[in-house]
Amino acid sequence: MSFDQDPWSRCSPADRKIIEELQGHPQDVSPDEVVLRIAGNYRDLGARIALVDGDREWTYEELGQRVSALGARLRTAGAEGTAKNRKTFAVAIGRSAELVAATHAVALSGHAYCPLGIGDPLAWRSSIASRGGAAAVLVAGGADPGAEGIPRLDVNGPGPAAAAFDPVPPGADDLSQVIFTSGSTGRPKGVLCTHGGFANRIHWMQRAFELTPDDRVALKTPFTFDVAGWELFWPQYAGARTVVVPDGAHASPEALIDVFTRHGVTVTHFVPSMLRLWLQAGGGRRCPELRLVFCSGEALGADLVEEFRSQSGARLHNLYGPTEASIDVTHFDASEHARTPVPIGRPIANTRIYVLDEDRKVCPVGETGEIYINGLGVAAGYTGVDAGENERFAPLGLPAPDGWRTFRTGDRGTYTPDGRIEFGGRTDDQVKIRGQRIELGELEAAVRSHPAVTDACARTYENGTGRLCLSVYAVVTPEARGGDITGEITEHLVQCLPSRSLPGRIVPVDELPLSAHGKTDRSRLPVPARTRPESGRPFLP
Repeated sequence: MSFDQDPWSRCSPADRKIIEELQGHPQDVSPDEVVLRIAGNYRDLGARIALVDGDREWTYEELGQRVSALGARLRTAGAEGTAKNRKTFAVAIGRSAELVAATHAVALSGHAYCPLGIGDPLAWRSSIASRGGAAAVLVAGGADPGAEGIPRLDVNGPGPAAAAFDPVPPGADDLSQVIFTSGSTGRPKGVLCTHGGFANRIHWMQRAFELTPDDRVALKTPFTFDVAGWELFWPQYAGARTVVVPDGAHASPEALIDVFTRHGVTVTHFVPSMLRLWLQAGGGRRCPELRLVFCSGEALGADLVEEFRSQSGARLHNLYGPTEASIDVTHFDASEHARTPVPIGRPIANTRIYVLDEDRKVCPVGETGEIYINGLGVAAGYTGVDAGENERFAPLGLPAPDGWRTFRTGDRGTYTPDGRIEFGGRTDDQVKIRGQRIELGELEAAVRSHPAVTDACARTYENGTGRLCLSVYAVVTPEARGGDITGEITEHLVQCLPSRSLPGRIVPVDELPLSAHGKTDRSRLPVPARTRPESGRPFLP
């Protein structure tokens, strides 16, 4: 990406001042900070509880011993993490104490880990591990091979006696994780995350939110979701305690409430879809020890913020960022700000966010464009493709420190007059119906504003003549399911949306399908029936 003209030419001096002042502040952070701090805490905090997994408790000393023993086995296997011999290890372990030990051992030995979902088909895991260049796959007992065609290493297996070992200090561009994320072609892309970016993210998070020894952090995010990265490392970096949420419990509001209350969880993360279900179960009222709740992965609705504030005194922080930029790149404290839409806030340290138009010029305040991330946290690229050769990681034609990369997100954003950024959905969430551009999020928000609707999701479908049409799926309250709810919602939408945005079908559902990461999965929504239900107003064709 290059600029033939001044990239600021469309911005007034006042706009430029707002945009430049909202950018992330500089911070000094070494790429080896996370691994060195954690190794030091194993030694210095020996008797303190490091993690709780069901009835098991491991102290910092015990966790350190297990990490040292596994690190020794990695070296014995010829995988010593020198500058010339850094490897990637696939990890096929469920949420557990062993998962924490395995990821720490890989990182402290100078290597990168590639998360595999233990519930995914073996062929899928094998493909991911192979494409990620895994030297071996780490498992925790059992007969599961982890992945086919790749050596299996059981973290619970026999090995040399545990002995303290010095962590291998990584460089800024050494890989910390290879995480596969959905691709637009349907073929997942392996994101090459770096130690420099990850250390910057963890360092900023501790400075911004300051975990203490009294904090208990839930390890609840599916391992293949990038958020699991900070859940796995931040607690031990800060000297706090990890509370392991059992596999499967992350998708059950009641199971989460039970774990949170039994173990006094103070810090957790939710995808907005799951936060909504948890709040519907009264989670905010029933988990009074929570003090920090982070939300990311989907747009956070203002109605959800209001419901959270009515139930809980915890701080609610809206985070935004793609896997390609070390988890999150902006933050907004939603606890005291009743705003619609809820902003994604301002960039984190060592990060700049530019909203650019189609000519790649900086958009003035109030105008929507595409979000470009420039910073220390941007990944090195995708597996098999160098960042410099990948159009999504093209250089930015604005001044930036050496070593910073740029990622073109495909997300839409807007600068606000008070120096925040608002998220406008995916560029591919805009669809064209009858020649008009429609924003799916706008339709979903309108449906959610109906008093009998608790959640909604929109998608496109082809009608009997092959024409592209809109459908919306509405989760309605039990009391509303017996009446003409489709007609009521239609009448409601007519009052608040232009005719071009009205859906061709409204489908009441009991719940929206969720992906393994807790996000709404549009691909699993059923194609609407060809026949129209009776309603007070006809649907659009």
